[in-house]
Amino acid sequence: MSLRTNYDNSRTSFPMYFGQRTKFGDAASTPLKMIKLQVEQQVNAKFPLIHQVATTMTFKNEHSRILEGALEFTLPETATICGFGLDVDGVIVDGVVVEKEKARVTFEKEVRKGVDPGLVEMIKGNIFRTRVYPMPVGGTRIVRIIYQDQAQMENDHFLFHIPIYFNTTLENLDISLICTHASNDCQPEFLSKVKFQQNFVNSNGRYCFESHQVNVKSSQDEQSITYMLKNLTPKQPIHSVEIDPDDHRQAYFALCYVPPLSQTNNIVPNSQNSMSICILWDASLSRANLENRNHEISMLKMILNTWKLNGNNINLIIVVFRNEIEEPRSFNLQEQDYWSQLDQFLTNLSYDGATNLFQLATLSTTIPNTTHYFLF
Repeated sequence: MSLRTNYDNSRTSFPMYFGQRTKFGDAASTPLKMIKLQVEQQVNAKFPLIHQVATTMTFKNEHSRILEGALEFTLPETATICGFGLDVDGVIVDGVVVEKEKARVTFEKEVRKGVDPGLVEMIKGNIFRTRVYPMPVGGTRIVRIIYQDQAQMENDHFLFHIPIYFNTTLENLDISLICTHASNDCQPEFLSKVKFQQNFVNSNGRYCFESHQVNVKSSQDEQSITYMLKNLTPKQPIHSVEIDPDDHRQAYFALCYVPPLSQTNNIVPNSQNSMSICILWDASLSRANLENRNHEISMLKMILNTWKLNGNNINLIIVVFRNEIEEPRSFNLQEQDYWSQLDQFLTNLSYDGATNLFQLATLSTTIPNTTHYFLF
């Protein structure tokens, strides 16, 4: 069976490795076999920016000795791990997030007590690793990873990508997709190439999809499911407030606002109009190694030249900011070599400090009559 989407194949899958790092004699390192995979995805249609995926994996030791397992997994680039569980006597015990040094100290204390704890570590990027011990002879261990990922916005649709990766024949593959608080005109729709015998079932705005399969073979292709919610362009800002269940004084706020497009604003303005352009350029340290800087400068050149060729009277001001804002710098687009001066200025900027956006709030008074802003 191949679970694959025809949308954005560049997105990261959920590759995993599970097995011992040592060899059986002269044989190659033998990974432990995953026999069951359960994937549960949930999203609230009232706040579709984030969806949560829980991946539960069952591994079996088919060898004649007790083994130690090492599981490595890669989350999607836009995902954040938010839960980890490991079975103890057949019951999954959830872990807690602590600082790295504290986790190491706690881990070593538990080992000295004769307890075999689980520990998830970030190796690099979005690659994580955990140790599982012991793997009893002929026995199984269960690992659960929970992460939250960003939805992809396409016009007025939200798309949800769920990686499903395995490289052995599974005894059981269970998939559960749940979308709550959805209206009748934005029901979920699959984009994956795989065809399911059933679709989402609606129960008072709660759309559910469940699939249970046995003896599922792996595929060399990217394995994933993608579905979308249609007609969700927010006429009002999408927002959500979450209260910390353990400390009601703590709250978290998220907002998505899509500004309405003006019907009269065009990238090529009327040649009879004069323009005052203000470029806000972030020169903080976080942008020091930005790979797209040349692309940004080229795009700016294209836009300015387009306006200049249309005979617009253009006044250009550049404001460089970091943790502190610099004095505005003006450029005359009527000069023949204006671009060489501007290009040299942007290329030779030093990048240091932090980003402080609050200081930009007064620009409308310090630089009045600005018709266009660009933020880089």
